[in-house]
Amino acid sequence: MKPNDFFEFYQGEKPSIVQKHAILIHQAKALSETNAQYRASDFLASMHDFVTNEQGESVIGAGRLMSKEDVESVLRSMLEMGKRKISLLPPNVVSISESHLAWTVPAQVRSMLFNITGMPMKKIDVPWPRLLMVANRNGKLAVAALKTNGRVSAKTKLYQAPLMNVYANGNVCTGSTTLPDECGIEQIKAWESVMFDSAFSHVNNPSTLYLAWDKNNAVDNKAHYRFWLSLSKKKVDKFPNERLNLLRCSVEGFIENHA
Repeated sequence: MKPNDFFEFYQGEKPSIVQKHAILIHQAKALSETNAQYRASDFLASMHDFVTNEQGESVIGAGRLMSKEDVESVLRSMLEMGKRKISLLPPNVVSISESHLAWTVPAQVRSMLFNITGMPMKKIDVPWPRLLMVANRNGKLAVAALKTNGRVSAKTKLYQAPLMNVYANGNVCTGSTTLPDECGIEQIKAWESVMFDSAFSHVNNPSTLYLAWDKNNAVDNKAHYRFWLSLSKKKVDKFPNERLNLLRCSVEGFIENHA
C-alpha cells in the first residue's frame, strides 16, 4: 500500500507524503538463562531515518535505541498535535485560556426572577446592563457591569453588577444551580443560563446599586426588588447607568482574580 492510500478523504489534490522517521517497537528476549539482561516482557523502541536505496526506493535505515524520556517526548508531541485546532473567537469573547473564559453580554430587556424570603416568587421583564462574565474550570462564575458598548480593553471601567446573589468582588453565589462542566466557548450559553434563568434571593453586596434616596447607599433585599419593579412598571428599556457603582478593579485584574 502506498502512503497516500491511507488518505481516503481529501479536498483537491492528494497530500504528498514524505517519510522522514520511523519508530520501531521491539520485544526484548532474555539473553540466556544465566545472563537475563532483558526480561521477555520488556519492550524497547528505536528511531530510524528513511534512506534511499540503489533502486530509488525509500527504506528504513539503521536506528538508535530510544530512552523512556525520548518515547514520552514523541508521544506528548503527537498528542499536542492532535489537540491543535484553529477556531475563530466570537467578538464578545474578551479573553480565553485553558482555565477560564471571559466574555461580554449585551444590555437588553430580559426576564429577572426573584425568590425572596417572605415574598411571593416574581418574574418581571427589566433592562439588564451590559455585563462582563468570567467562568473558570473550577465551576466559578463572576460578573461585573459595563457602561460602554465598544470592545473591552485594559482601560475600560468596570462597575459593580447591580444584581442580587453577587458579592462585592464579583463572585456569583450559584447556590444549588447546576453548573457547566467546562468553560469553553461552547458553554457560553450554559453559563449565561446560570445567571439569567436562576432566581435571585438575597443581596450579598450592599453597594450593588447607587440609590439616591438612601444616604448610606446600602441596598437591602426590599430596596433592590423595589428598584427593579419600578423599572418594569415604567417599561424602561435601558438600564440607568447612573445607578452603577464603580468597581475599583481593572479589567485585567478582574479576569485574573477569577480565572
